[in-house]
Amino acid sequence: MRDQLIREILLARQRVYSLAPATPLQELDLQLDFRCFIKREDLSPINAYKWRGAYNRMQQLSADDLAKGVITASAGNHAQGVALSAKKLGTKAKIYMPLSTPKMKQNAVKRLGGDQVEVVLIGDSYDEASAEAKRISAAEGIAYIHAYDDLQVMAGQGTIADEIIMSGEGPFDVVFLQIGGGGLAGAIAAWLKQINPDTRIIGVEGEHQASMAAAVKAGKPVELDYVDVFCDGTAVKQVGELTYSVCRDVVDEYMTVSNEEVSAAIEVLWNASRVIPEPSGAMGLAAILKRQSELSGKKVVSILCGANMDFHQLGNISS
Repeated sequence: MRDQLIREILLARQRVYSLAPATPLQELDLQLDFRCFIKREDLSPINAYKWRGAYNRMQQLSADDLAKGVITASAGNHAQGVALSAKKLGTKAKIYMPLSTPKMKQNAVKRLGGDQVEVVLIGDSYDEASAEAKRISAAEGIAYIHAYDDLQVMAGQGTIADEIIMSGEGPFDVVFLQIGGGGLAGAIAAWLKQINPDTRIIGVEGEHQASMAAAVKAGKPVELDYVDVFCDGTAVKQVGELTYSVCRDVVDEYMTVSNEEVSAAIEVLWNASRVIPEPSGAMGLAAILKRQSELSGKKVVSILCGANMDFHQLGNISS
């Protein structure tokens, strides 16, 4: 599966870059004794990375599938990627989102997709919204665009790693990758390991969101009893079968960060670059700051994977 993913990442290049260009890799001046870079996915067309996988997957649908439309479930950023792709490809998209989805993400989906999208709010979590979307998909024979557990979706996300390598700033000693369902981490880690096997990959999860670490420990994906939604973009109760199989092979270590550590990382990003990511977008930097005593003399990178956050949440972060 890992070899197949590598091949599909190479094929995804042409599709992904027909929609939007590469995003920059920025070095942060943190006044520390190691070099720290962030991949600015907040500067993409939807202010998050999810457009890559959604478009790569949807561009490969048949004309019949596109005529019937697509269906998906998302806590926000994947939904925006599907909405943008639906408008570009001229198809309809029915998007199920949990009731806890930030209002700005709901509005962004409608803005990006226009008349091509229908938003359905249902359930208290991504997993509940996903279960209903999959039920409707099977009942009506509509293509389901998975947020992470799909080879073509993962391949689209993997183009981020391609851009990191082509930046000329590497090789990197340690890469910190946030994990929700595991598609981003698995795809990026697989490609980086292919080019530089010595790169250490650390998977970063929220303290009450560690579904991939739980899967690795159990030897299979398992469902968490509770998932904290402060970092809503990574709030997944159970990782996918495909993402688990890839992450198990390419992620060297798993660690967690607290909501307080994520909030502190957001403040650091604001002070260093006047950037305000959504909580999930700052998880990689939170992990770097947590492990900074081990990084002396190294070159590290994390993904600022999104910046779609309701303005009123800033009060919760800064308090």
